[in-house]
Amino acid sequence: MTNANIPADAIDGKVATALLPPFTFLTRCNAWLSLMCMRLAVAGLILIALAVFGQIFGRYVLNSSPSWTEAFALLMVLYVTNIGVAVCVRDDRHMGVELLTGALPPKARVVLKIGIHLLVIVFALLMIWNGWILGRQIMDYMIPNLGLSQGLTYWPLILSGCLIVLFSVEHIIALLQHTKVVPSWH
Repeated sequence: MTNANIPADAIDGKVATALLPPFTFLTRCNAWLSLMCMRLAVAGLILIALAVFGQIFGRYVLNSSPSWTEAFALLMVLYVTNIGVAVCVRDDRHMGVELLTGALPPKARVVLKIGIHLLVIVFALLMIWNGWILGRQIMDYMIPNLGLSQGLTYWPLILSGCLIVLFSVEHIIALLQHTKVVPSWH
C-alpha cells in the first residue's frame, strides 16, 4: 500500500484497507502522475547530461560542437525544474517554515496548512494563466538552433501549475480527513 493516503496515526504505513479515505482514486492518480513526473525528470536530467557532454566532446575533441545542444539543454532545464517542483508539492518536500506550525495547537496547525495549500493553489493558477498568455504571445517565434516554437518554453509552467493544483487539492482533502499523503517514492 505504497501509493495511498493513510491515517496520520498509522504505524509504519500499516492500516486496514477499510480505513482508507474515499478519495483513493484521486490519490492513486496523483501518486501515478507524481511517479511518472519523477521518471520524466530523471530522463530529462539524463538528456541534459548527454547534451552537455555532446557539446563538450564536440568542442574540445572534434573542434566542431553541435549548435543545438545548448538550446536543448536550457529547454530541458525548464521542464525538469517545473516538473520537479510539482512532485515536491505532492511529496510535501517544498520549502516551508516549520517554526510557526510546530508552535500551534493541532487544529490551528491544520487550518494553517490548509491556508498554505490554498495559497499554493492560487499561485499555481496564476502560473497556468500567465504561462498560457505568455506562451500564446511568443508561439510564432522560434528557438534558435532548434527550430521549435518559443512557446514551448512556457508549457512546463502550465503543466506544473496543473499538477500543483491537483496535488494541493489532495493535501487539503487529506488534512480535512486527518490523513497524510504518502510520498510517491515510498
